[in-house]
Amino acid sequence: MDIGLKLLYIKGLIQKNIWKVKLTREELQEKRPEAAAYINGARDTENDLKQVQLAIVELETELRLHGREINRCLHINGELKQRIQELEHELKFKDVKL
Repeated sequence: MDIGLKLLYIKGLIQKNIWKVKLTREELQEKRPEAAAYINGARDTENDLKQVQLAIVELETELRLHGREINRCLHINGELKQRIQELEHELKFKDVKL
């Protein structure tokens, strides 16, 4: 699976779980407000999942920046290889040995 699709899938799973925990927490608050430990645990889990969600977005941004840098380096490398060929071609006609 492409990394972009995998990231999208994982972000969707995390969002789905955030909603499940949120809905459960809200239902508990409404129907069983005395279940404070469960409500607090759900709130903590919800916050943890949001932190994971933010970390994934940051990592995705970092991944894209590295991808751009790699593409830039590949482009420069191609230009340098072409320049080397041009210089070798010039040297061949000047009868210079390396």
